[in-house]
Amino acid sequence: MVLTGSDDKTAKLWDLSGRELQSFIGHAAPIKSVAFSPDGKSVLTGGSDNIAKLWDLSGRELQSFSGHIGTVLSVAFSPDGKYVLTGS
Repeated sequence: MVLTGSDDKTAKLWDLSGRELQSFIGHAAPIKSVAFSPDGKSVLTGGSDNIAKLWDLSGRELQSFSGHIGTVLSVAFSPDGKYVLTGS
């Protein structure tokens, strides 16, 4: 699977043949960073709305992380998947 983020304020999950599997909709500005959890069961997105969001693979928002005063340019999971890291 491939995860992409876009200026259209969505992230999308694709299969390797290019078929869209899921859209992640909820950011108020372009998405600048994406990451898969180590277990592959969730994704993390960061955007120009200064927010990071945690999603399940069905597109449901699980958690929102606010506090940055600038665009979230990088997101990552810890190796055990218990923590997220955001960079702005």
